[in-house]
Amino acid sequence: MNAMASPRVRVGLLLSLLALGPVTRAPAADLDPHLPADTETYVSVNVRQLLESPLVKKFGLAPARGALRGRGEVQAVLKDLGFDPFNDLDRVQFAVPSGKVADRGLAVVHGKFDVAKFRAKAEDVARSNPNVLKVHKVPLGAGASHAVYELAVPGKDLSLFAALVSDKVVLVSPGKDYVVDALKQARARAKPALKNREFQAVLEGMDDRQSVSLAVLGRGLGGNLEFLPRNVLDALADVEVVGGGLTVSNELKLELAAGTKNPRSARELKVLADKGLKMLQVGLMLLESERKDVNLGIEVLKTARTTSKDKVVTLTARVSADVIADALGGGN
Repeated sequence: MNAMASPRVRVGLLLSLLALGPVTRAPAADLDPHLPADTETYVSVNVRQLLESPLVKKFGLAPARGALRGRGEVQAVLKDLGFDPFNDLDRVQFAVPSGKVADRGLAVVHGKFDVAKFRAKAEDVARSNPNVLKVHKVPLGAGASHAVYELAVPGKDLSLFAALVSDKVVLVSPGKDYVVDALKQARARAKPALKNREFQAVLEGMDDRQSVSLAVLGRGLGGNLEFLPRNVLDALADVEVVGGGLTVSNELKLELAAGTKNPRSARELKVLADKGLKMLQVGLMLLESERKDVNLGIEVLKTARTTSKDKVVTLTARVSADVIADALGGGN
């Protein structure tokens, strides 16, 4: 077979990567209507599932709440907005194209938002600190318009643009056009139609019950990794897609798969992955053993396994609650 498989074969390969999730899979959900057409890297963080998982409740929730209590200014803003991230945030999705352009991509934040309080706070800041926040009224067609907020990022020559779609959805992007296009798309009740239909097929088959799920086209992998050795970059160049995710429940379960152009590329990628995992484990073991995050990283790497079959390389890791408790110093 030609190294560059036909589109139908590639779709089958991409969809097969999604079989890594639970044996009993949830029905595929419709794509988020706000996704940009040029999406080629997608990450979804199921915040609600994470916060309700036994592991996060036991080990992560108290430190996270403590960290927020130590940020008085942030707490004050959240109070003005009537927003509690531990109760009101459900899911955050990130969708970006391939390439290095800084102002591309969109974050779609799902949760419960007090629209009146958000708008009042934005207008108040825009009046008192116009260098920090500006309000733009953008036309959406047929005489309709919508408020888009431009927020200056402290210490950066960069702005973020945000819009409240409803009391359930907020859009954020470094590119104003992404927010405006998403607003128009939602207003038209149009289903998202990605330019890369193969990638759309992958996203439509993903299991959104995972704590973190991702899909990345191969050409989106090496953009910021020029520091890696040449043989690693060459191996990444043969990767067509990466898919999978992390599930946090009463254990940690990582499942990733990479589809390559041919079986030889898959075997070479497996060899490099095995070496990289071993080097990373040794490196962590040389660090201070008292650090809880280092201990947990070591335990995760001890369970990491790679396999290669045909053109697909899989990476799995699974850590039980007891092992996590010991690594974090919370065991009996």
